[in-house]
Order: sequence, then C-alpha cells, then structure tokens
Amino acid sequence: MAFYQASDSVVIQAPPQRVYEALTHWHERMIWRKGLALEWEGEEKAVIGQKISARVQGFPAHVFEFQIIQLEPPYRIFMEYTGKPLKGRAGLEIIPDGSNSHLSFYWMKVEPVGFWCGLYFRLGLGLRAHRRETQESLRMLKEYLEKH
Repeated sequence: MAFYQASDSVVIQAPPQRVYEALTHWHERMIWRKGLALEWEGEEKAVIGQKISARVQGFPAHVFEFQIIQLEPPYRIFMEYTGKPLKGRAGLEIIPDGSNSHLSFYWMKVEPVGFWCGLYFRLGLGLRAHRRETQESLRMLKEYLEKH
C-alpha cells in the first residue's frame, strides 16, 4: 500500500488564537473557505472525537470524512481521515511570529482507500490535487483573516 505525505505553510498577519478560531469554528470555516460544505456531530467548534464530513466543490468534486483526535489550543489541531476516501492523519500547527502566525498543514502517512482513489493517486493526480486544494485553502484563510 502506498502512503503519501505533504506539507504546506503560510504566514498570516493575525495572532495564533484568531487563526485557531477560524480553523476550528465550523460555520466560520465555511465562510472563509469558499466551495466547502461541512456537516458535523455536536458542537459548532471542534472537540476531540468529533466527526466531520467535508464536501469540496470543483473538478473533481469530492467528499472526505475526518475525526478530531487532538486539540492543543491555540497551536495544534490533529485529525484522522476515517477511510472515505482516505485513511491517515493530518495536522495543523500555528507558530507565533511577533504579531503574525506561521500556519503549517501536514499530511502524515495518508493512504487512498478503494480502487478509484488508489488509481487517482498512483497516476500522480491525487497528491497534485491535494497540494492545489491546500494552497488555495491557506490563501483563502490568509485573505479572510487579514481583511477581518
């Protein structure tokens, strides 16, 4: 089975607490992340054990599910993909830098689930699409927080 890893980062002119809030408040996340629809269990804010389903518009549109496995406010968020269509872990880390925040997203040992998703990744399309989506999400978050 092939595993994939990736990371991307951005510097945002906002304090860590504000970046953390924008990432962990589901309604707000759908405001700044255009083309994203979220469904979750329970609270509007991330809590350990919470399951989230994310639908991302685009080509190809896709749905993935993850669970919050650890929170270290306001610096770290850890998630586990639940097997639809990925398995593995991801993390977000926010490092203070004066009045700015350095935000990094890590894909840690993620594997595609199912024939079609596996093929998509083996062809090199999955990791490329993931990088494009991650960079776009980080850009949208930066733009949103620096305007508000």
